[in-house]
Amino acid sequence: MGVGNQLLPRDPVKPYVTFGLGYPAMKWVIAVVLTIPTILIVIDQQTLSILAPFLRDRFGITPQVYSIIVSGFLISFAVMYTVGGVLVDRFGERIAMAGFIAWFSVCTMLGGLAQGAVSLGISRVLLGIGQPGNYPAALRACTRWFPKAERGVPIALFSSGGAIGSIIAPPIIAALSLTLGWRLAFILPGLFGFLWLALWLAIYRAPQEYPGLTVAQSASLDEGNDGSEGITHHWTSLLKDSNVFALVLARFVSDPVWIFYLFWIPEYLKRERGFTLMDMGLYAWIPYVGGAIGGMAGGWASDLLIARGVTPAKARARILYISAALAPLGMLTSQVHSAAMAILLIAVMAFVAFSWFINTAAIIPDLFPETVVGSVLGLMGTAGTAAGVLFSMLVGFLVTHYSYTPVFILVGTMHLLASLILILLMKPKSALRPSKVNFAASHGSAGLL
Repeated sequence: MGVGNQLLPRDPVKPYVTFGLGYPAMKWVIAVVLTIPTILIVIDQQTLSILAPFLRDRFGITPQVYSIIVSGFLISFAVMYTVGGVLVDRFGERIAMAGFIAWFSVCTMLGGLAQGAVSLGISRVLLGIGQPGNYPAALRACTRWFPKAERGVPIALFSSGGAIGSIIAPPIIAALSLTLGWRLAFILPGLFGFLWLALWLAIYRAPQEYPGLTVAQSASLDEGNDGSEGITHHWTSLLKDSNVFALVLARFVSDPVWIFYLFWIPEYLKRERGFTLMDMGLYAWIPYVGGAIGGMAGGWASDLLIARGVTPAKARARILYISAALAPLGMLTSQVHSAAMAILLIAVMAFVAFSWFINTAAIIPDLFPETVVGSVLGLMGTAGTAAGVLFSMLVGFLVTHYSYTPVFILVGTMHLLASLILILLMKPKSALRPSKVNFAASHGSAGLL
């Protein structure tokens, strides 16, 4: 047996469920397992959205009070995105993810115990505290289990769980509510979160602890590591790095696009396109399919460019720019006469948004040391969600006093503006890495075009 095929020594005392799989198969099991919480998060979020008309009548919740409940969730979500990333980098993805899932599963079930607007609002604020940490934890897990050239697809897989959840949430929540009552529509998804938690704790360890990992496979995972283990950075110092600032600013500009589509498109389809509730059930899932395709295609395309010799960071950036070039099509949404064409244009924007989610996440471990991956994604998520709250207020003003047309014009330009930010500010290496690491060395590039 060659040296590269020898198994790494491991601690035989540590329990580890492997299903009898080797590392090449087990890493994809991990990727699939990471997708489930993302699906659960969206189901938990949409439970309130789907049941809102009924709960507003039951508890006497006015539109203004409902908007406060939604804003409370988004604000706690935005703040905890950064905090969650820091917790992931400090305690590791296994323990941090377990804590996040346990927290938001309990808070989801608390929604089923609500007795009025106040208790419902408190449960949603608490839910927003637990959910966002899932994303930096999943990103760090993919970073540890997959070599650089293979990370785009697994990151796309877990990120696209949001689109999958959006597709399946309406029928699941409606069926649970009609057959078992609205309270169990909150409680059962929370219980499922604890089932996932048991699976996670049973199977997940760092890949170096996995009994099927060979010396060669371990070396492929370590490729590009820069000896930065143990180095930590406060989030304020992270923002001083030009690449962190560029990514955070780009997500601040681009994330509100998807938040607009997520919260306002059902209202647009009802008010402007005359959709009934049945029409929503028949057609409103189509844009989320576009999102799932965009996420998977964006991850696959960047991995393909890397396989053809393009440096990882440059490959991700190219896909970002290509995706952004499609965004101006969204400006036509309010102008086309056909509702079917409007749905198609919304699906195109979902494609763009998810391609950006995946590749802005995948580029993080390409530019920064593993020790700050969670924190950087946390900062990006906080910026994007906070901008989404502000943009939603602007949307409300524009729709009330004008129409949806200026809104669609804005969202059609925001990914292009975010691309310009990356082109102007992003550098091929980060100051957070030791100076010996230079990502442009092999190509002589001064940027990420």
